[in-house]
Amino acid sequence: MPLPQNLQEIIEMIASMSRAEKLETLIGYAESLPDLPERFKAQRDQMEAVPECMTPVFIIAEKDETGGIQFHLDIPPQSPTVRGLASILLNGLNGATFEEIVAVPIDFYQPMNLQEAVSQQRITGFVGVLSHMKQAAAKVK
Repeated sequence: MPLPQNLQEIIEMIASMSRAEKLETLIGYAESLPDLPERFKAQRDQMEAVPECMTPVFIIAEKDETGGIQFHLDIPPQSPTVRGLASILLNGLNGATFEEIVAVPIDFYQPMNLQEAVSQQRITGFVGVLSHMKQAAAKVK
């Protein structure tokens, strides 16, 4: 199954960038990450935690009116790299179906050559976020 279109477009865009452009883009994604909606703030214990990240990352999913899945993330603002990487997934997967989300391969990010811009530890966290997004999606499918 092909990647969700939004995620594919993000991958193609980042793949063609220089290291400096990748870092700048990650900061842009970090700054665009929306705050956790108020209705979820009291539900932290029901959110998917991402232990693969050194930064506390929490994920919750809900179905939208079209049957797609919408994700909401809670990540501290003092973690711009993690916020940027997670925001890539948020922008790439929001609105996708459960089947599209679980079909995203764990190595989907390789064409972006993120190792030019971030550490392997951050990439491991990025993959962990994807894994926990899949788990959160399974809860609402």
